[in-house]
This record gives sequence, C-alpha cells and structure tokens, in this order.
Amino acid sequence: MNSPSLNDQQMEAVHCTEGPLIVIAGAGSGKTRVITHRIAHLILERNIAPDQVLAITFTNKAAGEMKERIRQMIDLSQSPSWISTFHSFCLRILRRHIDTLGYSVDFAIYDSQDQLTLIKQCMKTANIDKDSFPPRTLLSCISGFKNDFLFPENVDPDSFSYGNKYRAAELYPIYQDGLRKNNALDFDDLLIQCVRLFQNSQEVLDRYSRQFRYILVDEFQDTNATQYNLIKLLSQAHNNICVVGDDDQSIYRWRGANIENILNFEKDFAEARTIKLEENYRSTQNILKAASSVVAENVSRKPKTLWTQNVDGDPITYYRARDEMDEAEYVCGKVQNLNQEDALSFGEIAVLYRTNAQSRVMEDVLRRWQIPYQLVGGLKFYERKEIKDILSYVKIILNPGDSISLKRIVNVPPRGIGKTSLEKLEAYCARTGLSLSEGLKQAERDRFVAPAAARKMTKFMEMVEDLAQYREEKSEADFFRAVMERSNYAPSLRDENSIESRSRLENLEELISAIQQAEEEGRSLQEFLDSCSLVADADAVDDERGALLLMTLHSCKGLEFRSVFIIGMERGLLPHASSMGENAEYEEERRLCYVGFTRAREKLFLTNARTRRIYGNTFNYQPSDFLESVPGEILQKENAAYSEPPSPQGGYGRSRPTEEPKKTESWQVSRPSNEDVAYPVGARVVHAKFGPGVVIRREGNEDDLKVDVFFKAPHGKKKLAVNIAKLIQL
Repeated sequence: MNSPSLNDQQMEAVHCTEGPLIVIAGAGSGKTRVITHRIAHLILERNIAPDQVLAITFTNKAAGEMKERIRQMIDLSQSPSWISTFHSFCLRILRRHIDTLGYSVDFAIYDSQDQLTLIKQCMKTANIDKDSFPPRTLLSCISGFKNDFLFPENVDPDSFSYGNKYRAAELYPIYQDGLRKNNALDFDDLLIQCVRLFQNSQEVLDRYSRQFRYILVDEFQDTNATQYNLIKLLSQAHNNICVVGDDDQSIYRWRGANIENILNFEKDFAEARTIKLEENYRSTQNILKAASSVVAENVSRKPKTLWTQNVDGDPITYYRARDEMDEAEYVCGKVQNLNQEDALSFGEIAVLYRTNAQSRVMEDVLRRWQIPYQLVGGLKFYERKEIKDILSYVKIILNPGDSISLKRIVNVPPRGIGKTSLEKLEAYCARTGLSLSEGLKQAERDRFVAPAAARKMTKFMEMVEDLAQYREEKSEADFFRAVMERSNYAPSLRDENSIESRSRLENLEELISAIQQAEEEGRSLQEFLDSCSLVADADAVDDERGALLLMTLHSCKGLEFRSVFIIGMERGLLPHASSMGENAEYEEERRLCYVGFTRAREKLFLTNARTRRIYGNTFNYQPSDFLESVPGEILQKENAAYSEPPSPQGGYGRSRPTEEPKKTESWQVSRPSNEDVAYPVGARVVHAKFGPGVVIRREGNEDDLKVDVFFKAPHGKKKLAVNIAKLIQL
C-alpha cells in the first residue's frame, strides 16, 4: 500500500508484516495512521481475512477511531470486527468460553462500587477492621496482584511485612471466592481469567492463536504483566506480533503498567525488528524542544530524537503566581484572550494538572469568568445512583446469583426488607448454601424472619420473576420502563417531586434513550450492560466540545489541543512529593510532564504559585525541577506585576479587566536558596563524577548522613555517603 500520506519509516512499518515488530512511535508521530494503514494493507494487498486480524488498544475512543479510519479505507463489509480494548476483547472471549472455568456465561461485571461492597463483606467475614485497613486500599493491592499476574495461590501473605499488602494477601482468596459465588468478575478478572482460560484450555487457545494470524497492540508501554502474557499466548502460533508504543509516554505504573515490557521486547522476541517514528506532526519546534529536553534526562528509555518540519512557533510561556487564586485568574485571562483575539474556541484549549484537588480553585474562577468548561473524570452518567439502581434491578433479573446487585436494591425504594431482615437472610443463606435470591424465595416456608418481612421478600421475588417473563414478550426499552415502574422506583421519585428527584427522572429517561439506541444498533441487552461497565474517562471527552477541558495529566494522553495550560508546576506537585524517594517513580513524573507538553500543538503555558492552599493547608512550593530542563532561549517568563488580583467584570464574551502589563523576559529557572539543614531534600548538588543532581532522600545524622541523589542521564539515582562523596551543595 503506497500512500503519499506516509513517510519512509511509517511505510516500512506498514509493509513489515511477517515476524515480531516493535514500532517506537514518539508523540504526534502518526502511530494510529500506521496501525490503520497496516491493517488495510493486510486485508487489501495481502488478502488476509478481516477476522484474522486482531488490533488491541486501551480505550473505546481509540478503538472507535481505528474502526472509522479503516472503514474509510476499505469496503465496509470487510471492516475487521476484532478491533477493541483489552477488556472488551477478553470479555468477548469469556462470554463464549468461561464455563470452562466453572462460571456461567451470564456472569456479572462488578464496578468499583460493587467491588467495595464485596470487599467490606469479606473483611467482616475475616474480622479485619476497616478503620485500620481501608477497604479501597486493600482492593488496590488485590488489583496489583492481578495486574502482576498473580492468582490467590501465588500470593503468600508471609512474603510481606505486616500492613496493607499482608492483609490484602490474606483477603485475596476470600474476595475471589465471593466473586465466584456471585457469578461475577471485576475488571481485572476480565484479563487474568482470560489468560487462565487460555492456559487451562489448549483447545480454546489453539482456536484463537490460529485464527489471529496478525496481532497489533497499541500503547504497548501501558501493558501490565497479565496483558503481556495474553499477547504472548495469542501470538505463539504465527509469531506475527506488532507492538506500537513510546516508552517516554509510560505514565501508568501506579495501576500496574510495566515499562519493562516495551524496553525488553526484543529480548522476549529474539528476531524482532525495531522501527522508530521520530517525525512529529503535531507540535511546534519550540514545544517539541521543551518536551524532549525534559524527558531526555531519564535513564530508563530507548534513545530517540523527535524532530518536526513545523514552524518554531511561540516561546513557552511561564508564569509564577503569588498563589493559586492568582494562578487561576491568570489562566482565565489568557483563555479569554485566546478565545477573543486568536479566535480559538474554548474546546481547543485544555488546562492540565497533576492532582484532582487542583481543579477546585480553577473551577471556581472559571465560573466567575463565565467560561464554559468540562471536567473530565467527574461523576459519569453510569455511576449516578439512579442509573446504578435500575441497572442493578436488570442485572439480578438476568443473573439471580448476583448478590451485590440484589442487596443494593432489595429495599430501594423502601419495601420493608430492612437491615435486620437482610442480616437474617444472609445468615440463613450461609447455613444452607443458597444464594440470596434463592433464600428470598424460601422466606415464608422456612420462617427465618418475621411473617410480615417474609411476605415482602416473597412479593419482591415475584416481581423479579414477573419482570423476567415480561422481558420475553417486550422490547428492551419497554422492559426497562417496566422495571422502573413495577419496582416503584420511578413512582417514588415522582411522589417526591423535588428538583433532585426530577433530575433523576430525567436521567432515567436518558437511560431509556440509551437502550433504544443500543436496540437500533442491534446490540443485545447483555452487550449494552457490558458497554456500561467499560466506559472510561477518556471516552467521555466530547469531540464536538465547545467547552474548556479540565483534566489530570494522566487523563490527557491520546488527546491534543491548540493551546495547553499546565498548572502547578511545583516541586511537590510535579514532580509529585510521593515520587521523590524512588528513581522509577521520579522518571515517570518526567514522562508525565512530557506527555502534558506534547498535547499542545501551538501554544504551551506553564504556571506555578509561590504559596498554595491545598488539602486544607498552605504550602510554600519551589518551582518544578523539570522547568530547569527547558532551554532558556525558548522559555518566556511573565511576572505578576500588579498588587491586587483583578476581578472580572462580566464574563463569557467580554474582555478581561484592564490590568498592569506583565513583564516579559527570556530566562532560566532560578535555584532555591539553601536551607539551614545540610543537604535537604530538593537541594542542588554537584558530584565530581556524576555532575549536577538533586537530593531526593536523606537518612542518618550529620556524622553518618546518606543521601539519594538523582543525577542527569545517564547516571540516574545514586546513594551516597556525604562524608565520602564530597558533594558540593549549591
């Protein structure tokens, strides 16, 4: 396939179809274009059947974009059906074959709230105090075990010191047993159980490894151990595996991503070829130079040199505010100017930050300026209480063994099955080995609750069974509406007749619209429920957005904007304080900064504050270490020159209030003054061999002081005894 839109390296990656291949695709280098052209090349020119091509990525948005691009390149009827996220792919396999593992194919998928309910039950069973061991923390540890491809039998509690991981290891088998009893999987199970399925059933593995002659994996730097095992198993028959990614954009270590997967790909696939995409089509030269200078100081990376034919563009603008309010006012003023003077729509601008807590002040000031904005990562539609309630009703109708969903709605709206009755039901089911739904049916016969409560339990199950029968006769939309009415959920909201209840009714109507759309698209009810469970933050970004986007740096990957603001460029926020003690985490902070920089196409603004109130306290922050990596000749500083912050007169559509002009200059970040303590965390030092570095950890007293110092590439982190190393503190 000879396309004039591809450069030589991209064309090579498209045509190199046989054997393992790793494509190192720098930010904005056209990796999606390569993947879609490669798939089209296989189908159109190599005559490969579409269902023999598997392409996997991380978000529904990315998968949808791939499908649409390929549809435009080949006949619609030939469009591959196996382009999806990891979770969607594994779900599709499990819906067909999970009975091999002892589950029913109509298993439920537990979201974070369902998981939290279950883990609390397990902690109660195991007599683990939730105040001493936070349930969410234990869930995170269990998720980490699964991401590292560790089943309960592989995790020995005694291998951990006493603490959260120790307790999580104890709880892991109990939690998994709870999932199995409810015929449910959590999100991590979709991956790890799929790999277990392939390991346990050679027949199933042979079927799919032979079917998928060509496998492509996008964003390979974000894969964890379980995903890597999945790919290795699927590619064993044909060995035609192409992975595309950028180690400099590996920013999800905290959720299990293993950068070693991309760094060591050639070791695991000995005959692998490597092709580098180094031409950037997105950003100006100045933005690219700034981003490359920041990430180049990392040690754990594949060497690459990004370049672009784009113009130099504006210098990078840096503003050091007095405080977080001044910072937000500055950003709003610049956003207003970009909208009015440069004719940028608000949807072409993004404000990025390291932590969610930073958005509050920004939101307050944006509202005062009447600038429309969208907060990415806020409460999503399918997480709203009324939506989860109705979906829980539907889930127990489809899967009566789902006790988490049943407990959520058995007394919602109130129907006289209170906490005491529910506890007696659970005790009865524990004794008899019945599921909660089966126990409800036996309430009047076995009399384990008061007669009045027993009648209400029977009536509840009669309603569930009637709705199951009703579904057989009606459309899915009619079925959903019947669930809302016969459960008395919608009538109770109408009776309440408050602003909140009316809003919830409107959301329920939107749910009806969603299921109608799914029906029109030919999706089954189970597929609709699955899609509700697999929505991600990045999928919520509206492509036709007319509002400024606020999001964390972790949420912005895969997006691009004409102008980007990165706020909170301070030591302690970016890099985050939690990263200062470990080299791997500190390097990931640099990559996070690189990802933020490369979201910008034309203009990049960096801000921080001398003092910041956050988490209920006020901190005096030094400028981010990463600012020092930006070449001084492309960094333009704007100082806060006025004595009091202006307050906006009017808002959206009006000019920003007149203020004293800001002083502009090219500069290098000034170094903070020394503190009283010797070699404090954050201090700048020089070593005779390793050169300049920053202290990221200290231990011991003055006579036996040891410090961890992060030096520039290629040295990285070093642990040094101060009395021996002869460090010079700047």
